Amino acid sequence: MKSVTGSIRQNILAGIVVLVPFGLTIFILFKLGRWIINWVSAAPARFIKPIEALPEPLFQIATFSIGLIGTIIIVLIIGTIARNFIGKKMVVFFEGLISRIPLARTVYIATKQIIETLFFAAGMKNLKRVAMFEYPRKGIHSIGFITGTLEPGEHHNATDKKLYSIFLPTTPNPTSGYYIMVPEEDVTELNISVEDAFRLIVSAGLATNNFDDSN
Repeated sequence: MKSVTGSIRQNILAGIVVLVPFGLTIFILFKLGRWIINWVSAAPARFIKPIEALPEPLFQIATFSIGLIGTIIIVLIIGTIARNFIGKKMVVFFEGLISRIPLARTVYIATKQIIETLFFAAGMKNLKRVAMFEYPRKGIHSIGFITGTLEPGEHHNATDKKLYSIFLPTTPNPTSGYYIMVPEEDVTELNISVEDAFRLIVSAGLATNNFDDSN
């Protein structure tokens, strides 16, 4: 009975760990998106509104479409700027300003980490192999993702052994982590999916009982 109760409790905790960040992100994106669209469409709406012959439903569709297209263009422009040298400096500068405001810093960092985690989860589809190895010292095991193979003397492998390139994510924010190279004989590939490994890392082990037995 205790094992059943413990399993249910762990499943509930794992569900909260996975559901709350995703739910919060969707809520924030929805609110933010609606605010941006309304803000962008406010000016065009002043020009469209005087047209008496324009029905209200058509007016709403027109303003929403203008706001949506305008938002996409603004996001594209900001993204383009943020990717160049000057843009990166500006991002660092404004992040520095935000980091000095206690409440704003907490909200900004948490939101950024959640969004980065979502995009990272989408990118995880390109990974196919999950591995276990001893890290950071002998006797302690970690889970990571094999990103490539390096033959002896190939590229930056200056050893005489075959190495696996491995990304070792951190918990609970897997968007940060370490790139390590581990000898092939020290790596054990796990028969679990990348999605299960990802949930395991994000939930700090609470999602263990959610694995599909067919894996």
